[in-house]
Amino acid sequence: MEIIYQKQAEKGKQCQDCQSFTQKADDPAAGTCFGKDVVAEGGCMFFKKKEGTC
Repeated sequence: MEIIYQKQAEKGKQCQDCQSFTQKADDPAAGTCFGKDVVAEGGCMFFKKKEGTC
């Protein structure tokens, strides 16, 4: 299955709000998701909101 990734996602459904996102220590606007480089404001079809966030 191909992952459909967008560099700009809807607020509240961005990588930075997802359980699978790991922020890079040297760049808060970037990170990784399952070993792939992504941007914090991006998104994909496997979004799952972090627990404990509004």
